[in-house]
Amino acid sequence: MITVGIFIKDSVTSEYNRLELFSDEKISVNSSIQNVNDISKTFSDYSNSFTVPASKQNNKIFRHWYENSNDNGFSTLVKADAYIEIDTILFRSGKIQLESANVKDGQPQDYSITFIGALGSLKDKFNGLFLKDLTDDTYDFEYSATIVRDKVVTTTASADVMFPLISSSRYWNYGSTTDVENNINNINKPIRYNELFPALRLKPILNMIENRFGINFDGTTEEPSTFLTDARFTNAYLWLKNAETFTPKYKHTLITYDTKTTTNGDGLWSVDLATETYTTSSLFGENSLTLYVTPTVAGIPYNVYLYANGLQILSFSTTSTTTEQQFVFFGLSSTYKNTAFQVFIGPVNSSITFNSRLVLGWRINLGQGNVTSGTITLTKTSNQTAQSGTEITVNSYFPEIKIEDLFSGLLKMFNLTCYSKDGINYTIRQIEEYYKNGNIIDVTKYIKSDSLNLNRVKTYKKINFEYEKSESLVNVGFNSANGIEYGSLFYDTTNDGDEYNIKLPFEDLNFNNLKDKLQVGYSLKSDLQKYIPKPVILYDYNPTDTTDLTSTNFYFSTALTGTGTSYTTYKAFGQEYNDGTNTYSLNFPAQQSTLTNEFIDKGLYDQYYSNYITNIFDSKARLIKVSGILPTSLLTTLKLNDRLIIRDKRYIINTMTTDLTTSEVQFELLTDNRTL
Repeated sequence: MITVGIFIKDSVTSEYNRLELFSDEKISVNSSIQNVNDISKTFSDYSNSFTVPASKQNNKIFRHWYENSNDNGFSTLVKADAYIEIDTILFRSGKIQLESANVKDGQPQDYSITFIGALGSLKDKFNGLFLKDLTDDTYDFEYSATIVRDKVVTTTASADVMFPLISSSRYWNYGSTTDVENNINNINKPIRYNELFPALRLKPILNMIENRFGINFDGTTEEPSTFLTDARFTNAYLWLKNAETFTPKYKHTLITYDTKTTTNGDGLWSVDLATETYTTSSLFGENSLTLYVTPTVAGIPYNVYLYANGLQILSFSTTSTTTEQQFVFFGLSSTYKNTAFQVFIGPVNSSITFNSRLVLGWRINLGQGNVTSGTITLTKTSNQTAQSGTEITVNSYFPEIKIEDLFSGLLKMFNLTCYSKDGINYTIRQIEEYYKNGNIIDVTKYIKSDSLNLNRVKTYKKINFEYEKSESLVNVGFNSANGIEYGSLFYDTTNDGDEYNIKLPFEDLNFNNLKDKLQVGYSLKSDLQKYIPKPVILYDYNPTDTTDLTSTNFYFSTALTGTGTSYTTYKAFGQEYNDGTNTYSLNFPAQQSTLTNEFIDKGLYDQYYSNYITNIFDSKARLIKVSGILPTSLLTTLKLNDRLIIRDKRYIINTMTTDLTTSEVQFELLTDNRTL
């Protein structure tokens, strides 16, 4: 008889408390990491809902959730951290979702709960937030005309932030005598620095996500995320374009105060002058927040910003006067509870010196016409000066995409799997490497029956590897000529079955070789109108080559008018990365290079999907279903990338369902034809 322990973290004390369980309750956990029936998704552990008694201990843990009149009850809005032990040995970490409670004759009988593995909780951490909600300023960067130029024509190793030659305003050409206005071989019509949007490496974006949510994507010492150090990933960038025209968005300054005056107390507000954070209460009532600014000089454009829990939610733009200017961020409202506010100012072109006061209002209706209210006024004893600065905020340029969609898109793009034992340290690996790093374990003696239930692997007649449709004039021309989106692949398997789609949330921008390895891109429609693309992933062709790519000469200018300077070296961005020996592509199929005109066969399908799909659709492939009773030592150490031997045949685990109360495991296994 094995002993199962389920522990839930208390949100107040942060201690883990053990649930009391029914002695005869069946508790099973379903586990899968990569399912051949849905090859584009990464899965996680989850349990069927099961019940636990409404005992004194469990009522305390769930804070008598069945009684909704309780204040500060157990929250079902978020899942609680939890872990499962078998015979005191850790089995799985994840989250517990409280589903329901059963009450009979006024007395609680039991609670229904569901366990969700660590990967499933990752989506909860992301909580529907967008990339622009990442406020980590680690990768904010200095912006000037010369800095942009140096990042374009540099002969040194590439930085985290670069400026690809992609036009968002005009159709660059080379040597045209009929369209001289856009001829970048004309000294009078150079590429101007303010035409370009920046690009940020993908790895720093993952770092920003880690810092935002307190997680780690680099894995552990025992299971490191080796793909995140692969040059085929570290040299990939996200193009930071979310507007038609580039406008510098400089960092702004936190407004500070040193004096607090109250009428009728702090009421519903908590004020921290050390961090200039003003937090609303969870109590029923209404709050208001109004800023008053008195500049010392008139005629200076500036903005004021309101941040809530670290995210910008409101802003006002105005021009300074020497009289007090008022900004009502919100009047008396019950909208914001448990919200931490901060107020910033940002001069547009120069510096601004000002004094200010911030008024926090509150009102509580006690009923029967009894209302209490008050204000908190924060002031300064001296003026404050804010600089317009030269540093750009990276998150101001992130394309409109949810964090979870970007992350799942990258998993699909490179056929990656992601897993975690503790919900903090996540290992990211390419799926074939993941399986090759598993152990090979003979489990024949634990299998219950000599008979095997063999099933065919679900087949598809076509697997479509697709990017989002692009509106770029070059992509439209490619589609018109070839009948398929640039970078996409329709893989015919010659099997019977349905079509299966693996679609990335990214746009694959097709570039144009103007002349002699001078490659540029266009965020322009066929009618030459500007447009905002879906998120675009780019490769830096030669990120470390200090001689860089030598092209025909073109003109670049660090001024908004006048002539340009001739250059013959630049950082070529597009779909390809060259490591000095091989060239890799972000296109799914093998395709001709727009930069070097050579045939590139190391695309996404060849590098990340070919072996995996070949193994699935091998004529010898079978799905078998077997069950066995595993010892605790194996049950608690078995990993989903372990390859199992049953009577001299080797299998990978497609799914496994573990009955925690009996140690019986129902396996669905796929024949493994990989070479050792």
